Amino acid sequence: MYDYSAAQWLLIFYIYSFCGWVFESAVVSVRQKRPVNRGFLRGPMLPIYGFGATIMLHVSLPLAGHPVQIYFAGMVVATAFEYVVGVVMEAIFKVKYWDYSEHRFQFQGRICLQSSLAWGMLSVLLVYVLHPPAEYLLEQFNLLPLVFTASVLSVYFLTDVAASVKTALDFAKLLEELDTMRANVDAMREQFAAAAWQKRAELTAAAQEAREQLADAAQEGRDRLTASAENARLQMYLAIQDAEDQITDRIKNMKLSRKWMVRGNPGLRSARFDKTLREIKDRLNR
Repeated sequence: MYDYSAAQWLLIFYIYSFCGWVFESAVVSVRQKRPVNRGFLRGPMLPIYGFGATIMLHVSLPLAGHPVQIYFAGMVVATAFEYVVGVVMEAIFKVKYWDYSEHRFQFQGRICLQSSLAWGMLSVLLVYVLHPPAEYLLEQFNLLPLVFTASVLSVYFLTDVAASVKTALDFAKLLEELDTMRANVDAMREQFAAAAWQKRAELTAAAQEAREQLADAAQEGRDRLTASAENARLQMYLAIQDAEDQITDRIKNMKLSRKWMVRGNPGLRSARFDKTLREIKDRLNR
């Protein structure tokens, strides 16, 4: 059995949040071939690993000596936790911070068999390999240093969470605004195409009329029609270009914290704003 104080549990959470950040940042940086500050927060912490490890320890430590039970208990609990966190974050922030849609055995892109099996293995490693050194480290400190360290880290963590949540909510609002702007541009393009067909039909009718009327008068009327059509097309084209420039400027002038969030989460997905999110990623990577 185990018996940790509240301060020790907090430090366990922060230790594994940091370890998760190191692991994820290293893997993603190698894949992206550039340094990536992985995760939702600005600082070096991935809370999902901290929460996951804390939950798995609560479930697994009482089963010490039974690795098979630890494996399946950790797998089930961690998978359920990952799914719930995925649903809640997408509901609040309008995006998925991880997506398993390309995996063969997956559910809603939030969980997959490969990840679940890895969670089970991680539970076993946590109990028998990873946690003993962390436990030994915590036992070296008296209560006062533990409480002080946990308090300082908690202030830092909560400050980071507050700032990161604000950034994520602002980004969700930006996605909605850009999606509306993009829809307007697409509608204008459709109108532009429809107007072109309409003017072409009118010009065809004018040409037919030219065969039936005096050539000079018909040509003059056709020229006026052509000039009117070209002017309308020019005005529509300029309006489309102006709208495109506004979208480009909004993305280019995004706050640095929002750019960091997008670049730190290459797997960012959004069912509702998928096209807009892909456009943001493409323009930021240019």
